[in-house]
Amino acid sequence: MENNNSMRKLVVQIKGMECEGCVLNVTNRLKRIKGILNINVNLNEGLAYLDVNDKADLSKIEKEIREKINSAGYLVGEIREL
Repeated sequence: MENNNSMRKLVVQIKGMECEGCVLNVTNRLKRIKGILNINVNLNEGLAYLDVNDKADLSKIEKEIREKINSAGYLVGEIREL
């Protein structure tokens, strides 16, 4: 039987974060996206590391990431799977 806790790992490039307040803002917006299980936003790297439910629709999640983060005034660059 397949493990229900299967996850995919995404790395999201986010431009425009300048402080810990930005990290908190980005993290809170990502928390609202269904299918994202764990979030680690790194200010120095300008990256968000996400664990995503294996059964989630990645194209839908990527679209939501772009909408939520870009609407907050940041710029989402590359989204790639690890």
